[in-house]
Amino acid sequence: MVTQEALQDCFLEAGRRYGYDDVMAEFAQYRDFKVRWQRSYRWARFKVSDYLEDAPEKVVRDLAQSLFRRIVGDGDDGYTENVRAWVTSEGFREAKQQIYLRRSRSLTRSPVGDHQNIRDAYESLIAQGLVDNDPEIYLSWSKDADPGNVVRCSVLMKVVALSSLLDGKDVPGCVVEYCLYHELCHIAIGFDPTSEKHERSYDELEKRYPRRAEARQWMARHCLRIRGVSPRR
Repeated sequence: MVTQEALQDCFLEAGRRYGYDDVMAEFAQYRDFKVRWQRSYRWARFKVSDYLEDAPEKVVRDLAQSLFRRIVGDGDDGYTENVRAWVTSEGFREAKQQIYLRRSRSLTRSPVGDHQNIRDAYESLIAQGLVDNDPEIYLSWSKDADPGNVVRCSVLMKVVALSSLLDGKDVPGCVVEYCLYHELCHIAIGFDPTSEKHERSYDELEKRYPRRAEARQWMARHCLRIRGVSPRR
């Protein structure tokens, strides 16, 4: 267990290597694994996901160093191998997924909606050979009703949530399948804080869904979008 004092020491030690002698770090309860920071010329303040409280101290030291490297412009190669190995381990997901779900208050905690069943869409994608059956994937509807973003997922926690806006009796099955597949592609590529793998291979992978254009056209007509995706691309 990494104490608050140990976290502070790790970040202070890393900060001094890069010319920061006024450094403060504390754990924070975020839904997702993340670190937030503020900094000026000589001071830096960090809020670190409490998902790392039980990480080996070496992982926390590596995290601190990689963040300061990013701050001073000494490369942007993402997290170190130690950090990536820890947060992508089977043990990490098993230990943290339920915490993530508790913090995701908008989730219904069920793939069964009023009119659509996400599990049916998942099994259809498996039958089409587009995805492998992964018992670790957690599927749920979300009470979020933002037409500008009808899906979200956590790659690390293997949780996919579809907006209740897609749970309508008139929503075509291909739309639910496409939205689900879109997020499963992110999970298939894996944790990628630098986005390099996503830039190289995501579009090619997502284009494998045969009714992609049809689903996007229906969503465009009904003013539903996936954030960052052109509805008619």
